[in-house]
Amino acid sequence: MKLNTSFLNVGIMILVSGVWSSAALAVKVGDVLPKVTINDHDGKSQQPWAGKATLINFWATWCDACKVELREMEKEMVKVPAQYQVVFVSLDKDPAKAKDWMTAEFKGSNSMSKNLFHDGSFTMAEALGIESFPLTLIVDSTGKVIKIQDGFKDGQGSTAMLFDSLKMQK
Repeated sequence: MKLNTSFLNVGIMILVSGVWSSAALAVKVGDVLPKVTINDHDGKSQQPWAGKATLINFWATWCDACKVELREMEKEMVKVPAQYQVVFVSLDKDPAKAKDWMTAEFKGSNSMSKNLFHDGSFTMAEALGIESFPLTLIVDSTGKVIKIQDGFKDGQGSTAMLFDSLKMQK
């Protein structure tokens, strides 16, 4: 049997870019986030989305699409009113690696690194069924999932639309 290499190449490209269906996700629009905590950049365990409409972005330093998306998100951060929260959850095993990358990449923007959290043990990622990166959730102030974006949608204005979705929440 001859293997269709073009199909295989497309599959590899999809797998590497982290863009595939969110069907494997355990969390769906309308679900409330599970009661798990993650660590902030100082190692304190918390639920940063509790009580505020929040954009939660899951990423890793080894994910090139994640880095591109974070650069776009940094541009949108300046437009976010104080009543909303933006959280960047690194899935790197070593929290220092994510903090070092973010600090170096966004030298003039304290808002990025101060919103950095870490899930190196994958507690939250496993609870949500996350298998691809980047992944962004918009949740309302009760933790109810309003929107899920699985993968980075470059050139489609999707980052701005995510932030617009956040600003529509109570």
